[in-house]
Amino acid sequence: MRDTKARGLILGALAASLLLATSAWLTPVSAQQDATGPDGFSAAERRQLEAGELVARRVSRHRGQRQLIGGSAWQVVDQPAEVTWRALTDSARYSRMLPATEEARVVAHSPGSRVVRIRHAVGFVRASYHLRMTYDHDRRDIAFRLDRQRPNDLRAAWGFLNVTPFEDEDERSLISYGVMADVGGGVLGGLVRGELHDWLLRVPETVRAYLHGSGRDRYR
Repeated sequence: MRDTKARGLILGALAASLLLATSAWLTPVSAQQDATGPDGFSAAERRQLEAGELVARRVSRHRGQRQLIGGSAWQVVDQPAEVTWRALTDSARYSRMLPATEEARVVAHSPGSRVVRIRHAVGFVRASYHLRMTYDHDRRDIAFRLDRQRPNDLRAAWGFLNVTPFEDEDERSLISYGVMADVGGGVLGGLVRGELHDWLLRVPETVRAYLHGSGRDRYR
């Protein structure tokens, strides 16, 4: 019963995220359900999740002139789903939750949507871009895409974040995350692509670090 319900939660969350996304190119991000477990995870991946480790599945795709990298990632957080969700909607603290983020600032907002300017710093490299983020509070789901009306150091980016209870537990939650991006040949394109690919998928890991550290009691 638990496995059946868990499978429904995970696959339902991913399906909802894909429907919210603005491009059909997201399909490869979460379509790689080649694991053997009833919840979509292999035994090794489930052990990783139980141990608090990141589970990531990398994807690379060519679409016309686009060279896309990204994939899917999952992480268990020792916080209730509602607490984790409140953290993910706290855009004022994205700089503490996202990898190598120097600044995250809301530059426009409307009901259920925000445009957030994000600036990363990796060594001597600085890069910034604008994401339009749509929040579905009922599903605990965020869909994001590059805002092309503003300056960006990326050519393309889109994805989702979703929060569900983990294993029907009240005190643990599962972050599901998908992203595809074309970093182009600019400042980010100069980084080692394999390392950059890993970095793109670290978001659930850095959210967990924040919620296990300085953000532990902030959202309760």
